[in-house]
Amino acid sequence: MKQTLSDRLFTVAAYVILTIFTIFCTFPFLLMIIGSFTKESELIVNGYSLFPKQFSVAAYQALLQSDALYQGYGVTVLVTVAGTLTALCISAMLAYSLANKRNVLQTPFLLFCYLPMLFSGGIIPFYIVVSQWLNLQNSIWVLILPLLCQPFLVFLLVSFFRTVPEELEEAARIDGANEMRVFFQIILPISKPILASVGLFYALYYWNDWFMGLMFVDNEKLFPLQLILRRMVSNMEAAKNLIPAAAAISTEAPTYGVRMATTVLTIGPIILLYPMLQKYFVKGLTVGAVKG
Repeated sequence: MKQTLSDRLFTVAAYVILTIFTIFCTFPFLLMIIGSFTKESELIVNGYSLFPKQFSVAAYQALLQSDALYQGYGVTVLVTVAGTLTALCISAMLAYSLANKRNVLQTPFLLFCYLPMLFSGGIIPFYIVVSQWLNLQNSIWVLILPLLCQPFLVFLLVSFFRTVPEELEEAARIDGANEMRVFFQIILPISKPILASVGLFYALYYWNDWFMGLMFVDNEKLFPLQLILRRMVSNMEAAKNLIPAAAAISTEAPTYGVRMATTVLTIGPIILLYPMLQKYFVKGLTVGAVKG
């Protein structure tokens, strides 16, 4: 089909807008990466620049010799992997129950999941429940359990499960399969796109979370990576304490460069998940949107 002049102009304008938008999105990342390799004295005098005059790896040398970084990485990786798998399993089972028409408590459960999306009890009741009633303070579980079930992601799963043909479940039950077998052997294998998308959201929640650590964790060995980064960004003295090896590398602790270097090392692993899950991501978000 031959394109008209207006169609071509629209295509060109769309590409130009997307290109400009891409540049705006990638510019901060590029500036951050270059800033992490810039000498500290130049950052103090000239600020951040795309074309620095003096390159330095002192920030990475100081950072990689810090035990706090490795501890934070270990805690964050453990929390992200364990939290994502557990949250995905629980959210999928809850969503399957909410989407199943044979569930006589479907409507009350839907309201129970929908109301937290609109209303919240506040930080103080939340803190009392987690720290005093559940006694999760200063434990690894306090970084996992509060984010275990997100209502928005549950409803994404519900939308998908409602599109699954009922004949598949009926055929499995005729063959003698119980509910657990139907769910794990029939439903989950055909739900890879939405599971990958929801799992990526959960992984982002857990990887980027620092608020739970700030509220409930006093033990520095349990600090997640993002909380360490926040302390370094907000407190220069904390940055110097976290990188004591910097003094042996340079006469001035590369605190500004360490901030950039820590951010680069922090976002690196989670960015690598996108290419791996890209083929599932768009399909998982759009599947179930149109039914018929």
